[in-house]
Amino acid sequence: MLITSSFILCFHTISCWTLVYKLQLGQKGAAIAFSLSTWLNVILLGLYVKFSSACEKTRAPLSREALYSIGEFFRLGVPSAIMVCLKWWSMELLLLLSGLFKNPKLETSVLYIWYF
Repeated sequence: MLITSSFILCFHTISCWTLVYKLQLGQKGAAIAFSLSTWLNVILLGLYVKFSSACEKTRAPLSREALYSIGEFFRLGVPSAIMVCLKWWSMELLLLLSGLFKNPKLETSVLYIWYF
């Protein structure tokens, strides 16, 4: 996994530089490079899990028994996802409302540093 992560880092650096500066795509180029790097990472990690001997004991074929407990995963996952979304939205709302202060640029930067 260290090898794939190192490869993705090199790939992202080169593709981002190429798309942003050489092809002059700007922010769109950075977004494309990020998307390509993310999907390449997904593919490489999937191949690692499928073919690696280190993951041999954790692989299991898809069966009906695995699908019977999908409701339990949703029962735990949906409230968690809602809580993460509410937290994110509250932070975004606070940052937007900081624009109403006397010095919005300073307040926004302070809130951003405080949150992240």
